[in-house]
Amino acid sequence: MIGRFNMRISLKSVVVLLISLLLFWAVLLLQIPSSFSLHFHAYSFWTFLVVLVLYYLSFRLPDMFGIPVSISLTMILFAITLSYKWTSGYSDNLIIGGLLPYKDGKNYYLGANLILNGLPMIRAGQATERPLFPGFLASVLLLTGQNLKIALAIITQLTGIGLFLSARQVRISFGALAAGVYATLMYFYIQPLIGYPLSESLGFLSGCLGFTLLWIASHSRKRKDLLLGISVLMVAVSARAGAFFIFPMLVLWVGWIFREQQNFSSKAAVYAFISVMIGYFLFNSIYSHLLSIPSGSTFGNFSYALYGQVRGGTGWHSAIDELGTRNPSIVYRAALEYFFEHPISLFIGFAKAYRDFFLPGDRGIFPFWDYARQSWLNLVLWLGTIALLARGLSLSFKGIRSNLSSLLVAVFTGIFLSIPFLPPIDGGARFYASTMPFFFVLPAVAIRQLQLGTNQSLQFENDTPAEWMIYRFGSAALLILVVIAPVAIKSLGVPPPLELPGCPSEQKPFILEFHPGSYLDLVKDGSSICGFIPDVCLDDFEGNNIELTTDDFYQVLLSLVKSDDSNARIIPASDLIENNFHYFYFSYPFLRENMSTNLLSGCAVELRTNNQSIYKVESILP
Repeated sequence: MIGRFNMRISLKSVVVLLISLLLFWAVLLLQIPSSFSLHFHAYSFWTFLVVLVLYYLSFRLPDMFGIPVSISLTMILFAITLSYKWTSGYSDNLIIGGLLPYKDGKNYYLGANLILNGLPMIRAGQATERPLFPGFLASVLLLTGQNLKIALAIITQLTGIGLFLSARQVRISFGALAAGVYATLMYFYIQPLIGYPLSESLGFLSGCLGFTLLWIASHSRKRKDLLLGISVLMVAVSARAGAFFIFPMLVLWVGWIFREQQNFSSKAAVYAFISVMIGYFLFNSIYSHLLSIPSGSTFGNFSYALYGQVRGGTGWHSAIDELGTRNPSIVYRAALEYFFEHPISLFIGFAKAYRDFFLPGDRGIFPFWDYARQSWLNLVLWLGTIALLARGLSLSFKGIRSNLSSLLVAVFTGIFLSIPFLPPIDGGARFYASTMPFFFVLPAVAIRQLQLGTNQSLQFENDTPAEWMIYRFGSAALLILVVIAPVAIKSLGVPPPLELPGCPSEQKPFILEFHPGSYLDLVKDGSSICGFIPDVCLDDFEGNNIELTTDDFYQVLLSLVKSDDSNARIIPASDLIENNFHYFYFSYPFLRENMSTNLLSGCAVELRTNNQSIYKVESILP
């Protein structure tokens, strides 16, 4: 098999592929004006139409040209979307100035840095509940010299590659139009999350690879493809807690496709069940233990979602607001008591979850969010996609005796059963990042049938063992980066030596690690060149901040810069003295002339805001 693989991949193909991948970095370095890249920052009907046409035309080309053109298109789309954040100074409740992690993201970043220093992630918030992504982020940061800017770009590019690889299988089996629709829906699903240091990116990437491997397994019926596909999909659903009910459905599917002359292979199903359970405990329990995460932390936030559903779909915040605690055991107990008193309320919550999932709106699964403009066009697009989804599902049920059709039915059923326990009110469509390939392929099924004009069973049109090897090696490499490398990094990591600085009583001593590409400089007009991170123009930072009127953190930060006579540098870091995360504010006069990768220590005044802590640096020690 390796020999055949080497013969099929020529030097010319490798060079063309590398050029396609380098386009991603070329677009970022071009520093495209944000006035243009803004069109790829969020969904609009006309952008959707343009992307759909471009994908369709690229997939229509013969493979010799179609593969490099379609992957180049994907790289350009992802790079332009990321470029907007890098050139606009965009800020919201998840990212600061287009780069720095905020709120949920800062917990993942903190967790990654704790792993790099060989420390437990006890104080890393959501990172302890979903530790696979901070582990993955730690691996990528290590490879980039802890350069956050480059690390996030690499993760963005890998996410785009995952989309392309999954779309490639759809193209092979269903043709150009079906693949174009699939790739476009997938792009606009992940588009709002591109550039954020969040677990959805790993869930989406590994979900695409798991989808591709299981797609191949439905054809090859090779146990190694099944095992690898289930393992990668388990990583996806564990990284971004998602539709776990797909796994019992996959167990049934495995028993079905290996049935031979029987109606069902119990032996194959048992092996699949054992594989699922091993994967679950390995990636969620054992992995957490090896990273010194307290037991019970993983998926502890599920208790909040369940409480909200029991209360009739009030959302996860209701548990904290009403019970005044973040202890999962207390929340579970309160949810059970309320259920026994008001059982109908749970089913009301379930009904609201299905409503929010399928109907138009910013909580829905379809990426048609721009309702302020061209609303009737968006409504037509939504109705058309829903019709294709229903038709694709119907066709899959009709052809359920085929391996591929039964796979799509099984996974859709798992997703559908999971919706009440992943209510969109708690996070919109983000919960489903790991399983979107299985969902958005169903409209492609309907398109394929419309083109053929028959009810043929879904099947492969081409046999591509060379490409299969790429998927297998790529998935194995991802598992190493996500699961094995972080454990090794933590075990080998050593906290830097600390010498506690002496500070006045009203100031706090700090020691932090400073790394290139992991900070922002807020630049006042005319004082220096700005407009590309880490140099953010202050006017852009203020004008493109959608949380400025509601978040006191941004208000305090902006007030500090405006009252200062110079520019400012913001460094998100863990204070190594107490391992607490802060945003360190440096006025330019306090900066060292040469701030290469090293330790910084000094004294600061702590400014508390509702959600974050700002350390305004008053002195830096030699």
